[in-house]
Amino acid sequence: MRDDEDNPSMSRGLLRVGTLCLVVVLIAILFWDMFSESAALRRLAATAKNYRYAERCDADGNLIATGQPNCVDLNHYVFIYGPVSRAFRRACSEKTAAMLSFEAGKVARSEINLVEKMLQFRARNGVNSPCGPYDSGK
Repeated sequence: MRDDEDNPSMSRGLLRVGTLCLVVVLIAILFWDMFSESAALRRLAATAKNYRYAERCDADGNLIATGQPNCVDLNHYVFIYGPVSRAFRRACSEKTAAMLSFEAGKVARSEINLVEKMLQFRARNGVNSPCGPYDSGK
């Protein structure tokens, strides 16, 4: 009986390899869910849904007088909440000014994460993050 304990059987080896493969797959799925574009869009949508907007904007980020509050000025971006959330990126973000549409495949994951972090910062602190990396409020 000692020989069985010293030399694992083929079934034990397959069980160990199968368990290792399962763990690797689960870790890969976890990392994919944490760092994928779709996960970033879901996190932004959840953050944006819970934010209390005070301003009203049209689809291009221009202030309007009527309608539901749906936008916020974040210094780097003017974020517009809607069925398809959008943001107008300002030139102070060290990139060219542009309108971003938060749909899969239309915007970089780094932009999605940056807007989410700025929206969270504004909700938490009541103020915007500075417009430039060395902005002293001037």
